[in-house]
Amino acid sequence: MTTMLDEFKREMEPAKEIYTKEIKDFAKKYDFLGEMSLIEDPDIDTLDYIYSFEKFNGTSEEILDKTLKELYRHMKEFSKANGIYEFCRNAIISYR
Repeated sequence: MTTMLDEFKREMEPAKEIYTKEIKDFAKKYDFLGEMSLIEDPDIDTLDYIYSFEKFNGTSEEILDKTLKELYRHMKEFSKANGIYEFCRNAIISYR
């Protein structure tokens, strides 16, 4: 029996691949961001995709906050332009 969560994951898989590639490529321009990990946090019938970047010591919170806003803005525009905005609404970008 397929659950609503299984169906959601299946529908989001192509968008997840596109979004993940773009955020990795875009984040390369920030030399103070390290490895990115993707955490899938399930709910009853949806899933949050948490893109968490390693931050290097010494980077100020001000720069990190500005960068986070730039990442969100870029990914929102990219998602709208590429027809994956529904996925974007379930994506969270953070630092660790």
